[in-house]
Amino acid sequence: MSKTELFVRKQSGGMFSVVNEAMTTGDIFWVNSSTGTDAAGYGKNPDAPVATIDYAIGLCTANKGDRIFVMPGHSEDPTTSITADVAGISIIGLGNGSDRPTITFGAIGATLAISAASVTVKNLIFDLGTVAATVTCPITITGDAAHVEGCETVVHATSQFTNHLTATDAQFVKIYNNKFMSLGAAGSTSGIVVDGCDDLEIVGNWVHGHFGGHALDNTTPGSCDEILRAYIADNCIVNVSSTGGDMAVELDADATGIFARNMIVGGLATTAANYDIGNLAPMESYVADSAGIDIYGIHVGAAAADA
Repeated sequence: MSKTELFVRKQSGGMFSVVNEAMTTGDIFWVNSSTGTDAAGYGKNPDAPVATIDYAIGLCTANKGDRIFVMPGHSEDPTTSITADVAGISIIGLGNGSDRPTITFGAIGATLAISAASVTVKNLIFDLGTVAATVTCPITITGDAAHVEGCETVVHATSQFTNHLTATDAQFVKIYNNKFMSLGAAGSTSGIVVDGCDDLEIVGNWVHGHFGGHALDNTTPGSCDEILRAYIADNCIVNVSSTGGDMAVELDADATGIFARNMIVGGLATTAANYDIGNLAPMESYVADSAGIDIYGIHVGAAAADA
């Protein structure tokens, strides 16, 4: 049988699964908090999974294409960070809607830390649960070629993530089709923070909330390095803060790349006050203020005043 053919493999307990060997050259591991056990001999079979994502990461081998499938309904509340420190792995949540795996961070400093290169994370929910304090950041990236896609932060009744995703000094990062939601009241600092991430791609994300910094931020902290050759496209980015200086998009003056087909809404009274895209070339992007002064929005870069 060739590597591209499908085959049927019988699992323990009589369950059958269809596996496509062409999907990966590495091993497959399974995580389920309801039925899993973090111990030797577990994780290679969906009938005998491990209980936590971090334990599954420890079972992987770097740069083989190992994949971790986190099963529908999985829920974990780590008090320390989940550290993706094995290069070339994928962590993939299974399920739709509220059945997607949920990570509830109960500790201020806890995060999903992507520190190794070429790590992919998909389809996970990040929640604050019953946490009363603000939690720093659910996703932090320092590894090159990280790919975060289809993840979501859930609006909490009272608490906030300070930042929702932070990437620092990592090249070729891809941030695709995520949903980062925050309360309309003050609490969060930024939605997406990128610092010195050249060849960055931010595509198809929905960022909405009250951000005391900026919804998309390439200026905080003050020593933040610009992003070069960035591709920022097809995002909807909203900052409802009406405090001067709190922008929907704020990029370093030396940032370069393409800013295409983005929809921006800010809380400040003039559209030009709600964004600064540095030296990125604007292509068919629009900006409006949240007060509705510009009902249809105006082209980014078209004018410094309201249309």
